[in-house]
Amino acid sequence: MRTNAKAKTSYIFFTLCAAGLGSVASLPAAAAERFHSLPADKPGQSSELLIRVVDYAGTSNGAITVDVKNPTDKPQEFTAKGLYFVPQGNADEAPQRVGAVGPFQQRGNGGFTRHDRITVAPGATERLVLDVYCIDSHRSSPGSGTAFRVARDRVPEKLTRAIDADAAKSAAPLGGMSSPEAKGAIQSQVWKHRDASWIKLDGEGRQEAVKH
Repeated sequence: MRTNAKAKTSYIFFTLCAAGLGSVASLPAAAAERFHSLPADKPGQSSELLIRVVDYAGTSNGAITVDVKNPTDKPQEFTAKGLYFVPQGNADEAPQRVGAVGPFQQRGNGGFTRHDRITVAPGATERLVLDVYCIDSHRSSPGSGTAFRVARDRVPEKLTRAIDADAAKSAAPLGGMSSPEAKGAIQSQVWKHRDASWIKLDGEGRQEAVKH
């Protein structure tokens, strides 16, 4: 009887754990925020695309997964250049904001492929993974699971171009922008250019008083 009771208890425990794991596995989709308007990549223009953050994996740099939706009846172009993301919560205590740098990954039938730009078909939603780097050297690092929202604007084009150029140059001998070995070099370039001439961005708080 004891053996049967133990076996029954073990079965119930396993079933509960399995159910729990199933819930965890579904969290990214369930936890994804609602769709927001995608900030236009050119000043004075607008974008028809919508974007939502699914999840973040990393620390001072990592990858942010997003869904990009085209609700229109015409193809729309997407680029990640200049996009950045703001931690949810009190900006006075929040960890670093993160900005997209380099080619992003698009999920397809054969896996993920990297692109600088893609065309999103009418009515389609694309699952994308963006390489992102912290843009506030004076703040603490975010962690995997940190909740982010897309910023209301993009990093100014001049700053974006400067970061991209020096990041690519630093990454070249380390295997390129997509190489894990180049992450540290790229992060250094992001902080260098960001701190050289501070530009106020969405999500500023008292932490930025030292920058003004």
